[in-house]
Amino acid sequence: RPPRPTATGEVERVPISHLRKVIAGAMRTSKHHSAHVTHVDEADVTALWDAYRGVKQEVEADGGRFTLLPMFVKALVAALEDHPMFNASVDEEAGEILIKRFHNIGIAVDTDQGLIVPVIRDADSKDMVTISSEIADLAERARERRLSLDELKGGTCTITNIGPLGGLFATPIINQPELAIIGLHKIQERPVVVDGEIVIRRMMYLSVSF
Repeated sequence: RPPRPTATGEVERVPISHLRKVIAGAMRTSKHHSAHVTHVDEADVTALWDAYRGVKQEVEADGGRFTLLPMFVKALVAALEDHPMFNASVDEEAGEILIKRFHNIGIAVDTDQGLIVPVIRDADSKDMVTISSEIADLAERARERRLSLDELKGGTCTITNIGPLGGLFATPIINQPELAIIGLHKIQERPVVVDGEIVIRRMMYLSVSF
């Protein structure tokens, strides 16, 4: 049984919503079920940033908003094709690893009630403009609680964009029954050494919990 809370001063009691209870239960189950390891690496994304800035205005001329996230979705798909064990699940009863030959990428969306993870299906076969439009639609409907249950199922690997929250890096919890989750952290200009010279580059941390 969990310990009873104590308080020696004035408190405000806020009811825990059903959705928050479901999210908390899923996170506890994930930590109990999977022995998490988190690896953090650093990436120079200067060229990616320049490419993004080069197409952003043209893409947005047709309406909508284009962010870096679709580029990271496509990069993740390419990485999963090279390392398919991260695009898998474990069937413990059968004693088998299910390596999935399709790429349904979950996108963690921050809402007032907690993180919800809608899924971009067949991300490998979609272009970045289509993915951008789908992310915007799913995120809006997630915040308005208008997603269907099917839109939250069937993910093979998840991205959580922690960059807007700041901080250095974080250790995301795996979205079961997947085997990995990717954390995107803030992009910032930093001095780095390139070919023996100190230059300013756009750098970011990437974390993978698996």
